[in-house]
Amino acid sequence: MITSIKSFILHFDQRRRFFRSLHNAHRILDVGCGTGKNALEIRQLHPASEYHGVDLLQDAHVPSFIQYRQVDLEQGSLPYPDGHFDAVLVIHLLEHLLKPLALGSEIERVLKKDGRVYVETPNWISLFLPSLRVNRAQVGSINFFDDHTHVKPWSKHGLHEFLEGTCRLRVENVGTVRNWLRMPIDPFVLLFGLLTSNRGVVASAIWNLTGWRIFGVGRKHGN
Repeated sequence: MITSIKSFILHFDQRRRFFRSLHNAHRILDVGCGTGKNALEIRQLHPASEYHGVDLLQDAHVPSFIQYRQVDLEQGSLPYPDGHFDAVLVIHLLEHLLKPLALGSEIERVLKKDGRVYVETPNWISLFLPSLRVNRAQVGSINFFDDHTHVKPWSKHGLHEFLEGTCRLRVENVGTVRNWLRMPIDPFVLLFGLLTSNRGVVASAIWNLTGWRIFGVGRKHGN
């Protein structure tokens, strides 16, 4: 029952909406794919899609169904031909890069015409949230710099400029990642996380309540 309710609420997340829109995407690239969390979700929705990923991880840490290449993304180069992908995901990557703008032209290059990109990154307001002393042994950023690999946060306008000016895409949408269906229960989720010393639960509630994340969707110009 709880799993069903959670799945229903997640259905309305901005990221999941984008994932569902990929039903016609034959080939998808996840830039900074990590251990494949996004790939597993998309695979359930679109099992026929071909999934590619790049990151710094060793091959053994990435699911075998992902066509994976180890790439240093600070170099700003993607090892694929022009117009190769129907969709590109850049989810919680830009904030880790010292030179994120170098990646922009490469994203546009590897996209097919009318291909789309989804970018998600921490909002600048994450700089001003407290670094709570909640089970620091667990993963979960509350203040932006709780993750020691974070370099810089973004604003919605900055994300718009990245998609339009650097990636040379038509911006379809830029906004705050916030699941409004969760809002009434997030104070209780936050309290539960504090009482049980669960940093991930605390962070999840704070992210949604404060608008900790922002997103942007761009499309490559067609003919």
